Formats: sequence, structure tokens, C-alpha cells
Amino acid sequence: MRRMDGTRFSLWTGGALRLMVLALAVMGLIRAAPVEATAAFARQTGEPCSACHMQSYGPYLTPYGRLFKLNAFTAGHAAKLPDIVNAFSFQTIGSFTHTQEDQPGGAGSGFSGNNNATNDWNAIYYTGRVTDKIGAYLQLNFNPQVTENISLAMAEIRYADHTDLAGSNLIYGISANNGPTMSDTWMTVPEWMYPYNTSQLAPQPTAQPLMMQLMGFTAGSSAYAMWDNHVYVEAGAYTSMASNMANGLGVFSRSNPLIDGGAPYYRVFLQHITGPHVLMVGIYGMQANIYPQYNKSFGTNSVTDWNVDSNYMYMLDDDNMLMFMARWTRDQYTNSALGNAEDSVFAEIAGSRQTRIAGGGVHRIAGNARQYVTNMMIMGMYTFRQTYTLTFSYNRTGGSGDRVLYQPAPISGSRNGLPNSENFQVQFDYVPFGKGESPLDPYLNLRLSLQYTAWTVFNGAANNYDGYGRNAAANNTLFLVGNLMW
Repeated sequence: MRRMDGTRFSLWTGGALRLMVLALAVMGLIRAAPVEATAAFARQTGEPCSACHMQSYGPYLTPYGRLFKLNAFTAGHAAKLPDIVNAFSFQTIGSFTHTQEDQPGGAGSGFSGNNNATNDWNAIYYTGRVTDKIGAYLQLNFNPQVTENISLAMAEIRYADHTDLAGSNLIYGISANNGPTMSDTWMTVPEWMYPYNTSQLAPQPTAQPLMMQLMGFTAGSSAYAMWDNHVYVEAGAYTSMASNMANGLGVFSRSNPLIDGGAPYYRVFLQHITGPHVLMVGIYGMQANIYPQYNKSFGTNSVTDWNVDSNYMYMLDDDNMLMFMARWTRDQYTNSALGNAEDSVFAEIAGSRQTRIAGGGVHRIAGNARQYVTNMMIMGMYTFRQTYTLTFSYNRTGGSGDRVLYQPAPISGSRNGLPNSENFQVQFDYVPFGKGESPLDPYLNLRLSLQYTAWTVFNGAANNYDGYGRNAAANNTLFLVGNLMW
């Protein structure tokens, strides 16, 4: 593993441009897609993508990649292109989605009920060192077909430095970003967790953990510290974007929760590296008071979100790597907005589809005063020569029943008012470049993925789950996707 040095770096001629880009990013923080390795990072460090990423393509980080991120993306002075353009990269993602049964009415606006090909998004990245202690990761998405908008999908600006504490190295810093867990270096948090590609044209369960709902509609900052490459502590807070800003950027939706004030966030983990073995065990969570349907007149619900996660990596040799991940989430809700279903005020407006609509998450007006949602993910992955990867995963969502939150509706509804869903997934990835063996490195990288998701339970049941005759297996999805980065 290469040493992350503290070499001084002064702003170059294009420094003013970089600072201007960062200022624009802070003004409009929005998120949409998982992080990827960028060609700009490889050009800056002079290292192939495989130095920082298992599979030679993000998001899974090697020990070197985690240190690179903790040190604010500042290491390296290779500069394969002129400084003014070296930090920019581009990405195109295209996919094909097939579900076991058609989706009546179409898989999305302008799409047929099945067998849809789409250009998911195209992106411009600005990533890397700004000064010797400040770095950035910015991703501007152009979504031509599914969401038909432009958004600053990911934004993080970091400051990092070093000191000694009790005879060991202490890395400390500050991160400003647009989603809780974006600052994390492990892949069991909502921002980066598997699967890193999911079809936008396949049905997805209604109930989602709080932090998955907040990504892309929040802004916040946190302070972090890593001691002796062993103990990590982070604390910060997040708040929602104003509705006019979200609407102006084309991402406003009534289905997203609006945070009342600030929501504190914390992250703690222990990691240990012994030869080819890397083990991490951690916790993270947040507490938030949220307005249902982005409407302050309804009053707030209180949510406590907490998570336990673990990662294990075994790098047998240069050709063989194993990774195992597990995460468990529990969200506990106290629903005060508009009272309970039996309250007279709520009863008068409960007939409105706007207040009782199913889907979009459990932050909406509820029939129960208290409820919970849980989610569990287990994943195992084998990578050969950082080129071929086979992944198996299991994902399960559970929680308390609520016939106000989870109502019958075609495809997206729940017949029995339960949030339970369960799937098994297998994925194969092929990454031909990114190992420093091709003349295309570090200017181009490619990942081709084939993913199959099998649903055993969907929105509360295996059979006739939506109350309109659809079975969970009807949503089984074959997903072929290509990621091209240059």
C-alpha cells in the first residue's frame, strides 16, 4: 500500500475556476447516483483505477482508496492532462430492463410495459485536489429519458490534515456534502451500498429506510477523524433543501420528507488490517423531525434511524479477492403529524388521495401513532484479476402494518397493509480496463453488468400483493447495464 504523503501543493492557473465550481456546487446540492471511480482521479495519482477500487471500477474501495478519500482526494501529482482540464471526467450509462411480467400502463413515462432500453444518464465529473488540503467530488447528471432533468447528482467538498495523537497518526477533516453517509469509506451505507446500479424502470418496494429517502434532497456537513488507521469517528447534521430550490432544479417531489431544522448524524467504526485481511464493524444513524409531504402545515413526525454494519475483505493475491458485507437498519417512528387515523381532523381529510397515497416511504401520514421499518442486507462477492466479479446478495425489509400508509394500488400498492419485501440477487461484472495494462489507461474505463433480481415477497405478500392480482415474482428483473467513463 502506498503512503499518502503530505506534499505541499499550490493553486495553479486554473485555481480560480476550481473555486468557482465549488461555490456553485454548495449553492445547489442534489444527488441521484452511486459514486464511481473517475478517470480524473487516475490521471491525478498516476495510478490505475485498480489501486483504489476493487473491480478496477467504483464504488468498492481498497485500503489505499479509503486513505485517498480520507485525505480529501489530494494525493498525487501525475497530471496526465493540462491542469485546467485534468479534473474533469465524463460518463455515459445505458441499460436494458426486462421484468417477468409487463407493467400495465408502461414502466415509465414514454416507455412500454416491458423490455425497455434507456440512456439512464450522462454525467460530467469534477474530482480531485483543489489545494494541498482541499478536494472535491462533483457530479452533474443529464437525465434524458427517465427523469428528464439535469441535477447535481453528488457533491462533496473536503478539507483534511494530519497530526500525531498518542504516538499514532490522526487524520482529521471536514466534509460538506449533499447526503448522509456520502462521506463514508465503506460500502454498507445507503450512499454507496450494493447494488450500485438499479433499474429505474422496474418496480421497487414502498418502504425505505429514512436515510435512503433523504439522499439528494439534503445538505449538511460533518467533522471526522481516523486514528491509527483503526478508529473512525464522525458527527454532523443535515437539513432539507428549500422547496423552491428543489423545484427549480427539477427534483422536487411531495413524496420526500422535509426535515424540521437540522437532523444530527453520527458514524463510528473500528477497522483492522492484518496482511490480506481487512475487517470493519461499525454503527451509524440519525434523528430527525420531518414534515410529511414537504408540508409544514401538517406538523412533524419523529424518526430515529440506527444501523449496524460490517465488512470483511480478503485479498488472497493479486488475482483473487473476496468481500462480505452485512447491514441491519431499524427506523422507529412517532407519528404526530395530523394525529392518528381516529382523530377527527385527520378523518376529515383522510379521504384525499394526496394524504393517503401509498408509496414513497413511511414518512407520510400514518394510521398508527408508533411504527417501525427494518431492513437487512447480506452480500458476498468474488473478484478475479480485478476484471470478473460474481456477487450474491439477500435483502429483506420488514415493519409494522399500517393500512393508511400501505394501501392497495396496481403494482406499487399493498393489499394487506404490510411493508415486507424480500429478494435474492445475483450479478456478474466485467471490467476490461483500469489495471494500467492498456494504452487507454487512465483515459477510459468500462464496466458491463448483468443482474437478476428474484422477489419472493413484495409490499407485504408473495401472491396478489397489490390487491389487483399481481404476484411478487412478476417483478423479477433482468437488468443489463453498461458504464463508460472517460
